[in-house]
Amino acid sequence: MSEMTLSTKPRIPPLDEARFLDVDLFGQELKANPAPYFTQWAKSPPFYAMVQGHAHVVISRHAQVQWALRTHDIISAVPHKGWGTDLFDYFNGLPLVVDYDPPEHSRVRRLMQPGFTPSRVAKIQPLIEGMVDELALAVAEKKTFDMVTEFAGPLMYRVLLGGVFEFDPEIWPIFINLSNALELVATVPPGAPKPAAYMEAFNAVHDFCGRLIEERRVAPKDDLVGTVIAAHDEKGSISIEELFSTLVQLFTAGLGTVTATSSNAVLRLLRHPDQLALLRADPSLLNKALEECMRIDCLGNFRHRFVVKEHVIDGTPIYPGMVAHMSLGAANYDPDKYPDPARFDITRDPRDILTFGFGPHLCPGNILARMVTRAIVGRLVFGFPHLRLAHPDDVIICGGMPTERFPTHVNLRVD
Repeated sequence: MSEMTLSTKPRIPPLDEARFLDVDLFGQELKANPAPYFTQWAKSPPFYAMVQGHAHVVISRHAQVQWALRTHDIISAVPHKGWGTDLFDYFNGLPLVVDYDPPEHSRVRRLMQPGFTPSRVAKIQPLIEGMVDELALAVAEKKTFDMVTEFAGPLMYRVLLGGVFEFDPEIWPIFINLSNALELVATVPPGAPKPAAYMEAFNAVHDFCGRLIEERRVAPKDDLVGTVIAAHDEKGSISIEELFSTLVQLFTAGLGTVTATSSNAVLRLLRHPDQLALLRADPSLLNKALEECMRIDCLGNFRHRFVVKEHVIDGTPIYPGMVAHMSLGAANYDPDKYPDPARFDITRDPRDILTFGFGPHLCPGNILARMVTRAIVGRLVFGFPHLRLAHPDDVIICGGMPTERFPTHVNLRVD
């Protein structure tokens, strides 16, 4: 289904007021402490919430979120303008892999695959481990550091822009500036133009991608960009928009995912010293521990979709014209899937967590993200026996996109 088929928002019938919750889905209170919300939502039917004057539906149970992510004839990924999602339009309507339904989704997703082939991931693993060691030595000398801005963030710039994209360092600021400007989109009133700072950063990356396509067509190179163009541009069909979308998604998604996930994981472990001690006593638990960290501290609280066909989910009616938010974070607290879900237990070995999506919408970079997160957390936890929070009573502020739980800082000590 294309955006043009439903360019006018359908009329939504009157909704049952008893099914509304008075909650700010993207507010600091929910971001900072989602567990009380998620434990309740994960055992309840879908509910309605108001977002910028629009009635949205929130789906939170594990099986129901999985159903919603694969039932495209009822809940579509294709954007519908005017339905109340302006605050999520981070790339000016350019094609994103999450904005397509099958079968078109598969074609767009294949544009990203060259970045995550087993050979490419294996190629950069030693590079990642070397970078982590180098940063660890630097923070050991400083004694105190912010994990977000001085460790995980800078590491991901180097991993993605230098290791995956193989760009020269002088090019990195073009992408970093756009990444930093993305959250400005959510500050704009519906229908208003995007901020000048955002547009300047957006246009710089877009223009760079246009020049890059032409350069690589004339002088091919065996790197990620060259691989994407060679694999999908035999007839000159790949557009600037598609290459731009592929590069920006690879970078911004990877940067945010690993930086936030690793920072949240270290924060969670330090706030549960019994679990940290258990992990240090048995390093073989690292993979299970990280899956449990990603379950209980999911980076993406929500993923939005568009209801295109009337349906009833667990007694809650949904109608065309409504935005549906699949709460990946709440689904990870479903007691039918994860008993006693609010308990942090690194021996749990949780399966089928929805942190990276599900089915055709599973993040293609999840293997790389897990590998880098494991390298970061393992190096800090096992390399610094006195690792601790520099200010244990700090209130952690969560920034990033409206749907994210991205800590703005996690201050640590290693002396």
